[in-house]
Amino acid sequence: HKSQISSRTHHSAMADQDIHVPRELAELANASTPESTKNIRACKRCGLLKTLNQFLDDGCDNCPFLEMRDDPARAIEYTSAFFEGTAAIMTPNESWAARWMRIDRFVPGVYALSVTGEFDKEMEEDLEHRGLKYRCRPP
Repeated sequence: HKSQISSRTHHSAMADQDIHVPRELAELANASTPESTKNIRACKRCGLLKTLNQFLDDGCDNCPFLEMRDDPARAIEYTSAFFEGTAAIMTPNESWAARWMRIDRFVPGVYALSVTGEFDKEMEEDLEHRGLKYRCRPP
């Protein structure tokens, strides 16, 4: 009976305290993951996987300059429904897989191993001018 009382007291004391969450854990909670297993698309530049609605709501977390947020034409143009394999990369800066995929400077999330598609010539030139590589390959 005494242990029940001390357990309740401990629990209520815990509820009144702020809980410290390690930075790494907080970052994982914000990892970009598809909200559904249907209608998943890959960013043609970085390979990040999201649903079309997520690209419309938030754009690409790694490629804001593609300006996909609230622009259905751009979201469809700069993403592809054709990709192979997936990798969940939670600590890109520490992951050998992220280094191998060349995504170690991107946000934590789920990425395609390969993306089929191509950018229009103007966007390819813009990316090259910015010194940026892209993941998609022609069909």
